[in-house]
Amino acid sequence: MSYTSPWLSPGQYIGTVNSLSSGGIAIDNGVARTVREAQDFANKYSGDFSLVTQLKVSTAQFNENWTKALQSSRDAASSVSGWLRRFDEVFLSMINDVESEGDARDLVAEFNSFLQVKFAPKSFNNVLTYLFIVSKQAGHPSQKFQLDATPGPKRAFEEIESLADKESQNVIASLQGSDWRNGLNKLKENLPAVVRGVHQVRGALNSYATKLD
Repeated sequence: MSYTSPWLSPGQYIGTVNSLSSGGIAIDNGVARTVREAQDFANKYSGDFSLVTQLKVSTAQFNENWTKALQSSRDAASSVSGWLRRFDEVFLSMINDVESEGDARDLVAEFNSFLQVKFAPKSFNNVLTYLFIVSKQAGHPSQKFQLDATPGPKRAFEEIESLADKESQNVIASLQGSDWRNGLNKLKENLPAVVRGVHQVRGALNSYATKLD
């Protein structure tokens, strides 16, 4: 079964991240406005309606929780972007350096290290299946952050991380076996477009991490 790199057409992933960014900004602005209004109500009416002070307290608490959740998701976006930069500049860049079968074996070892895979047991006939299973267990940068309160960004970041795993798995599969030369030629042919896709996704992640309005 032939492999088509998702990095060749990354528009859906970029669109998702951009939409989440806009949503987060809209909520952030709305929460800030609500906090100001709650403070105004409390200042104006608490002398006659003391219960209104609870509105001020509860909105202030929600704002604190929201700010932490949003910042955590922005930090995660920045971390995933940095991880992708390493994937691009350290690992993908080595594809053009491969000339011999020995080079190919070395690159397979490098991508195995990226996936934190040391070896594939003989019981796994399908190398791609094994690598997918292990890479899912290896951990990704987004897992270092508390994202339970922001499931949309969490899903988006995990999906993007999986794209790098799949690309790594394809590199490994392409350079193994007697047909490694054809696999290498295909990798080199697609590399500029793959790198361009990685850069575009990183741009969306960086915007999510830093855009405030």
